[in-house]
Amino acid sequence: MRRAALLFLLGLSSAACFPPSVLSPDARERVARATARQPRYLRVAVYAGPFFGDSSKVLLSDRPAVEISAMEAPDGKPLPVPPPDRILAPGTALFVDSVQFPTGSALWLRPVSTPRFLPWLVGQAEGDDRTAVILLSAQPANAEDVLAEVGRVLTPDDPAPAFRALPEGQRSAIQRKELVEGMSQEATAMAWGYPDRIVLDSQARTEEWSWASGRRHALFQDERLVRFEVNRADATKARD
Repeated sequence: MRRAALLFLLGLSSAACFPPSVLSPDARERVARATARQPRYLRVAVYAGPFFGDSSKVLLSDRPAVEISAMEAPDGKPLPVPPPDRILAPGTALFVDSVQFPTGSALWLRPVSTPRFLPWLVGQAEGDDRTAVILLSAQPANAEDVLAEVGRVLTPDDPAPAFRALPEGQRSAIQRKELVEGMSQEATAMAWGYPDRIVLDSQARTEEWSWASGRRHALFQDERLVRFEVNRADATKARD
């Protein structure tokens, strides 16, 4: 599961450019059987904030708002995602109610101010009365892809003991979704989420992780974090 989660490329696309669902009914049923009414835990720290125009829900994401492209304006530009109001730590309990695909009545019952055309994982996070939603990729190829994407964020095994065993400075950084030098790969994933791409250099004993088409990078030497970088549109922040 770790490698499947690490190598899975998350592709949240705009709502205007894809059909309601590319999964067969059988594949959707497989996803439902594997996820519905299941207790899970956050395996990484996630942002929690308003769910677009629906105040009854909370959006959970392992990625910052600037990396999420879920809706488009009429001119084709991505609509900004509301900023989060808090961060949930790894090990936070989340009870999965269902994975809802944008088919039939489910699509048309969704408010137009929300990303109606994306699959939603719907559940209840510990300590929050609102319905929690994790947005999934627009066009998963099969049920395994959907479950691998869910596995990037959720796990049936509580990671809280591993999180509590980390040094205090690393725990504090993870709760801010930040990195500090010397982190293990597990701690780095808890903070920034699992990467979209990994490049290995066995001769140099390095491993480079990247997220969001290269927006973020982390470099490991002998499985310890030695450098990381965030490339923003207005500035570049790096620590060497």
